Amino acid sequence: MTAEERDREIEWLMESIKRSAAGGHGMTFTLIFVSVAFISFGIFALFFFDRDNDYMIAPFLLIMGGAFLLSALFSYVSNKRITVAKTPRELLAAHDRMWVIQSAFLMVGIVVLAVFNKGNFLSKTCLVFSGLLLVTAGWLAMQQRLRLWVGIALLMAESALLYFSGVGLLVGLPLLLVMLSIIKGEKTLFAAKESEGLDENDELDIRRLRELVKESELHN
Repeated sequence: MTAEERDREIEWLMESIKRSAAGGHGMTFTLIFVSVAFISFGIFALFFFDRDNDYMIAPFLLIMGGAFLLSALFSYVSNKRITVAKTPRELLAAHDRMWVIQSAFLMVGIVVLAVFNKGNFLSKTCLVFSGLLLVTAGWLAMQQRLRLWVGIALLMAESALLYFSGVGLLVGLPLLLVMLSIIKGEKTLFAAKESEGLDENDELDIRRLRELVKESELHN
């Protein structure tokens, strides 16, 4: 590939990613609506539920609602930064910051689930570490450093952790499928097909953009 062809592809990828980021506001407002609903039900539970029996519901709803709200606001800001990025490095930096923030809120959600889980300390710890493995796999995939043997090892470890966490198939199976899709290279962690904003195809475009930027820097 010549330098001119590479520059044209970089420009095309940037415009495609920007268009998707600009169309992600609907999902952001949906997250805000969900967070307001969680917080509202949490306040209701705080004042009207029997505290002797259901006192754990209110803090769970409030914490999750707050996490959703902050995640939505940060995603909105990050998408705006992506749409106004002037260089591929600026775009990738904005995307990576959004990924880190989303990962942080994912871990908040998993820790909250672990805290309110009725299992023992071992099961709670296994659940938290399963979340950390997902984030690790997503980061390695995003940076194109996830080798097949590493992915297989992470999948086996994730399976063991979810088994000992005792979360059951309803939670465990989706998490395993996410880990498997990361290893197969279909997604980095958060993208979902047919969603507003950055989807799985855009994540693949970001990977390609990252490759081309590295190639460009090596040849300059």
